[in-house]
Amino acid sequence: MNPIKKAILLLIITQVSLKIPAQIPVGTWRDHFSYKKALYVADAEDKIYIAGEIAVWSFDKNEKTIEKLTKIQGYSDAEIQTTAWNSNQKALLIAYKNSNIDILKNNTIYNFSEIKRKQISTDKTIYNITFAGNTAYLACGFGIVLLDMENLEFKDTWFIGNNASYVKVNDIAFDETYIYAATDEGLLFADFTNSNLADYRNWNLVPDIPDNDSKYNMVETFDKYIITNQINPATGNDTLYIKKDGAWELFGNDIEELCSIRSSEKNIILTMRHEIKIFDTSLNLTRTFDTYNFSGYRPDLYMNDALLDKNGNLIIADYSFGLVYENDNKQTNYVYPNGPFNNYTAKAVSFDNKVITTDGNIKATGWYTPVYNIFENNEWKTYRISPDTARNFFSVAVNPKNKNNLFFGTWGYGIFEFNDNTWTNAYNNLNSTLEAIPGYDYGYIRIYGVTFDLNNNLWVTNQGVGEPVSVKTEDGQWKSYNFGGSITNDYVEDIYTTTGNIKWVELGLGKGMLVFDDNNTPLNPDDDRHKIIYPQTSEGEQISTEITALTEDLNNNIWMGTGNGIVVYYNPDEVFDDNFFAERIQLTSYGKDTTEQYLLSTDIINDIETDGANRKWIATANSGVFLVSDNGKEEIYHFDKYNSPLISDNINDITVNGKTGEVFFLTDIGIMSFRAEATDADNIFKNVYVFPNPVRPGYKGKITVTGLARDVNVKITDISGNIVYETTALGGQAIWDGKTFDGRKVNTGVYLVFCSNSDGTQTYVTKLLFVN
Repeated sequence: MNPIKKAILLLIITQVSLKIPAQIPVGTWRDHFSYKKALYVADAEDKIYIAGEIAVWSFDKNEKTIEKLTKIQGYSDAEIQTTAWNSNQKALLIAYKNSNIDILKNNTIYNFSEIKRKQISTDKTIYNITFAGNTAYLACGFGIVLLDMENLEFKDTWFIGNNASYVKVNDIAFDETYIYAATDEGLLFADFTNSNLADYRNWNLVPDIPDNDSKYNMVETFDKYIITNQINPATGNDTLYIKKDGAWELFGNDIEELCSIRSSEKNIILTMRHEIKIFDTSLNLTRTFDTYNFSGYRPDLYMNDALLDKNGNLIIADYSFGLVYENDNKQTNYVYPNGPFNNYTAKAVSFDNKVITTDGNIKATGWYTPVYNIFENNEWKTYRISPDTARNFFSVAVNPKNKNNLFFGTWGYGIFEFNDNTWTNAYNNLNSTLEAIPGYDYGYIRIYGVTFDLNNNLWVTNQGVGEPVSVKTEDGQWKSYNFGGSITNDYVEDIYTTTGNIKWVELGLGKGMLVFDDNNTPLNPDDDRHKIIYPQTSEGEQISTEITALTEDLNNNIWMGTGNGIVVYYNPDEVFDDNFFAERIQLTSYGKDTTEQYLLSTDIINDIETDGANRKWIATANSGVFLVSDNGKEEIYHFDKYNSPLISDNINDITVNGKTGEVFFLTDIGIMSFRAEATDADNIFKNVYVFPNPVRPGYKGKITVTGLARDVNVKITDISGNIVYETTALGGQAIWDGKTFDGRKVNTGVYLVFCSNSDGTQTYVTKLLFVN
């Protein structure tokens, strides 16, 4: 009998039930933003829209469900400046930091990039949005722009500074007669019935307000009142004024860190950083809000914006709790989409279907909370210790013998050890060979890189000190190195361990790469070898002195990012020989460009990672992400913020989840991931399954067979044994687009997947249901 048909009969007889884990399809993206920092809220009847740092999201009041509005969903940009809801047109207007605009109306996204693209020599930021009927008045860094929300078109631009000059407009408000503009040069007003408000001569400073040419950053009208905030540019102090009975006077007591002024039909709402004050139409203070009562505990408030819904309940944008909202019993609740603690992440590692990220920073201005994040089972969890104990968890190493044992290198506080996500040890200049930066009164210890070697010793780079490399042996002993003075006080960066237990240390500031072999005796330096290398060709050409990234691929070749592109060492075991030369990669295809050129020779390389098919993912500082073939000669993907959902072209770090093939990109403003085709693999089949399964009508994505032995042949047949598709697995995963060899979509039915290695010693058969 035909072996394929025989296997079909066996498979039909044997019913198999598979529990398929939830995951995104191959070829799709997802965001991993921190949404806990809410900037603005907009009440849209049955929904609340919340502006986060990177994207807007919504909360359905009735269903209590969350929906994200990111580039993945078709929005044009990232990093939110402000947002507002137009009740007349039932439309949401989103302004981004780069002055790009999206409007969501009738479930359709409309983009307006004119302000973003406008070439002017001043600030183009859209600071606030105010609606009058169907017109959006945009308070911009240069003046006022009018956008028609009904016809979805720009109507006019007003330059209202002296002699039609640019003036920064921070906020706009209307009453029955006048339009008011809070600007950096005073509170301006004009007759709203005037048909020529584009003429700056029709605008004047409000004459009777104190310091009328000072900076005003907010203005609001309420009932018969005008309320505006004057801000002292030097101190940031707020002075709130109200005009009533024809005269201006101070309004409100103890106004500090005023964030927003909102009005409703019956109330004015003043939102300060730690307190909300609500006044009625007689200007009586009817309520002061300064406490959250979340399930029995009362956290600190850090509010950015607030308004009242139609039932008089507060809706708050909080910097730590996302959306805070009251129910009719005035009980407060909070909600935000799951994500990491912060959008500014430093490093990431993957292991056992988990991803760990750190939130640290090596800049003197960035004293970040000591936290790390773990992504597991499609959920982020954050772990932290007191900021009084440490700051800036920057790098991370996972103990190969105990994956629950984590070591974090901090920028300023030494090394912290965790077991089962509980802090257990700290290592500093008092209990290890780690050194503090000279000249500080306290132990200021800069740790850049941490890594385990093949003997389970922990190696670390300790920047700016006399002996900048230290090791903690598996039994807890410490030793430090400067390799005969070769790297004393150097700007050491990342450290790597490769096959043969060789260590590679990036020396910053164009000083090359230190390579050393401790001969598996880390406490005995007498038998060590070390050298500093600068990549050069066999012809003697020095390629670069700057080393920025390194990875070892599945063939044990060393790929190195330099200041002049990527080089490869195909003989890393000869690193200590005199004739140790690098080779530059010449691309045979580079997008649409067929001319040969060196791989990324003009880009800054921040990271290189190898996937399960030995392909290379490359992070750049200005050009996004590249995926190249195993030999580097073919470009497979190039993702940037223009051709993909990627939110930034500055990629700090990459990590590949070898179990799923999902690739995580740590940009300078947030994390995104892409489910790629390749996974890690062994030489045997492990938990083989197909997803999605069944393939339902309308599905247009990739069909994935995962859990395969490495690089096996995969044949897909119909129930009669006719082959409809054949491919080779990328690592442990094979991809099918649901079409036959000639590009036709397959018919409804059961299909069999036959997998085998080259000599037939490893085979596996599974099935899937295709429904058109």
